[in-house]
Amino acid sequence: MKLQALTGNHVRNGFDCGVEALNIWLRQTALQHQAKGISRTFVAVPSNAEEVERYRLAGYDDLGEASILGFFALASAFVLADDLAPELVKRYPRQIPVTRLGRLAIRSDLQGQGLGRLLLADAVTRSRNAALSVGSAGIFVDAKNSAAAKFYADYGFMVCKEQPLKLYLPMW
Repeated sequence: MKLQALTGNHVRNGFDCGVEALNIWLRQTALQHQAKGISRTFVAVPSNAEEVERYRLAGYDDLGEASILGFFALASAFVLADDLAPELVKRYPRQIPVTRLGRLAIRSDLQGQGLGRLLLADAVTRSRNAALSVGSAGIFVDAKNSAAAKFYADYGFMVCKEQPLKLYLPMW
């Protein structure tokens, strides 16, 4: 598998993560946001024809080299310190520059195999590298549901005050 920036060459219509809002966003909005500088979307695709063949032998007949296995989107944002977990509020000024992990999704037939963990690790690495040049105190995410919130919490994200689906990972 390889991770790359989303382009018009990727097969977006074949992607289904089981959450229609995420599927529609990838199909209809991701490239527009990228063109306008609103967010950047990164996709996981098979690394070569041999990997595609391994997927097909495993029963994934619809996969090709441009098929999206999973994706995430990053954007710059500000959050209010008062929205963070109480133990973090005193560390920051009133408004905090952050990197927003706007979306992270895996094809529904590939979920539970560790791809989400790999995409999250790449998102954190990209966010940290960008923060070395442009200020960002951490990564903020709005989880879609309690299972997604648990996924992020398992990797060190902290639940924000009185908002169990909003989580924050300090970078420094």
